[in-house]
Amino acid sequence: MSLDVEVLGEAYTILKQYIPVKDRQEAADNLMSVLVDLLGDVDLQEFGSTDSNLKKALKEYVVEEDTDDYNNEDE
Repeated sequence: MSLDVEVLGEAYTILKQYIPVKDRQEAADNLMSVLVDLLGDVDLQEFGSTDSNLKKALKEYVVEEDTDDYNNEDE
């Protein structure tokens, strides 16, 4: 099954209307943690540009991934 990033973005935009504003960042973080395993880097970047919450979630994921890579080099 392939995921169409455009469809994911539209679905996310529709569903976030039903998530209280105070909970949207946590929802975006959780969604991003699932999608990093399903999408390639280009698609992940595209999806991450859907809104500011996803952009922040993606940025935190990239920083986390870079930190993990750095820590693994020390081992």
